[in-house]
Amino acid sequence: MTRGYYSGAYLNQVDSKNRLSVPAAIRETVEGRSQARRIVLAPAEHAPCLVGYDETRFARIQEQLEARFEGDFGPSRDRFARTMFGMAETLGYDDNGRVILSAILKDLGELDGPALFLGAGDYFELWAPQRLLEQQDLDPRLVRTVKALLAARGVG
Repeated sequence: MTRGYYSGAYLNQVDSKNRLSVPAAIRETVEGRSQARRIVLAPAEHAPCLVGYDETRFARIQEQLEARFEGDFGPSRDRFARTMFGMAETLGYDDNGRVILSAILKDLGELDGPALFLGAGDYFELWAPQRLLEQQDLDPRLVRTVKALLAARGVG
């Protein structure tokens, strides 16, 4: 059965060639929702991480843009549109589930080493784990989960 949502926490490594393996559960959801082997990555609007999703979410983001700014074509709308569309990159993954991060995405996500995928329903987040652990008001169970994933990999 194909999942229609992104869930779970997964830790993978960005290698020296900027390749990153997308977890199988994330790929299953992407392909189930879009029938494509591509993910979209963009800077998050309110957090120091990247957000990822399948291509079909673009239509929902456009609807959100129209609803949120309803005829207002001012600077706030422009900033939102630039973040959600202008800085988004669509990345195909190979048979092993690897994408190649651009230097810009790698920099924006502060991804130089471990990369933490966190499911968030209709999207997923991609964090530098230490950056996530610096955030205020994290659920202590999430903190324990991230630390356990890092320890299992012998990191941090």
